[in-house]
Amino acid sequence: MYEKAVEKITAEMNANEHHPYVQVIGRFLLVHLEQHPEHAKNLLEEEKTILKSLDTMRRYAETQRVGNVAVISDADGFGIVLQYFDCWDGKPFEIPPEPQPPARVAAPTRVTSAKSAQASKKSTAPALTQLSLFDDAEGGEAR
Repeated sequence: MYEKAVEKITAEMNANEHHPYVQVIGRFLLVHLEQHPEHAKNLLEEEKTILKSLDTMRRYAETQRVGNVAVISDADGFGIVLQYFDCWDGKPFEIPPEPQPPARVAAPTRVTSAKSAQASKKSTAPALTQLSLFDDAEGGEAR
């Protein structure tokens, strides 16, 4: 039964290979299935698909909408998928956070005006650096 569930998930992933969300949920379900092989029967239900679980997630997000924006956490999204496939055991569900790259500290900017240059020469305080949360890891600006 476990093998058939893996086949069903991978077949849907292959049929939707250019749909990034099907790939994310499919990989999640494969990992979940490894940890909980007893849920294979639930994942094998013919009428339940990854695409339909995404629709369930979308409908839930709409209930959380503020204006034109609807955002849910990873834990909520994956929890909704588990509930959709009847694989949720009722325990709080959390996704561990992905590691974040270390923050970059930008070099201090140069003082260009003569008046500012004289004032900075008199100052004995160390130069302050600027930290930008919008810089990417390679030194350019994030887009």
